[in-house]
Amino acid sequence: MATPYITIGCPTSGGGKVISGNSMFLIDGIPVACVGDKATCPTHKVVATIVSGDPYMQIFGKAAARVNDSLSCGCKLLPQQNLVVQDNGGGSAQSSSASKAR
Repeated sequence: MATPYITIGCPTSGGGKVISGNSMFLIDGIPVACVGDKATCPTHKVVATIVSGDPYMQIFGKAAARVNDSLSCGCKLLPQQNLVVQDNGGGSAQSSSASKAR
């Protein structure tokens, strides 16, 4: 299943926004957020830390944050964009020339 990655400015379920990310890895010119990056949370009145991410997408040793990953306050990350995704699902494909040879 494909899931969008989180960038600075993405909203959270608590009404906040992601406020930090890795400026060396960009989506549409916006830094991607990773585990350890921060987001505001008006609901819990804290600056929360991103605590979960994609174990298959490491950016300088930190898991990239995805939609529905968690913050330390318990809130979730929400999408702002959906252009860059990683599909971790399995599947197989045959080329048309291989199919015709059979």
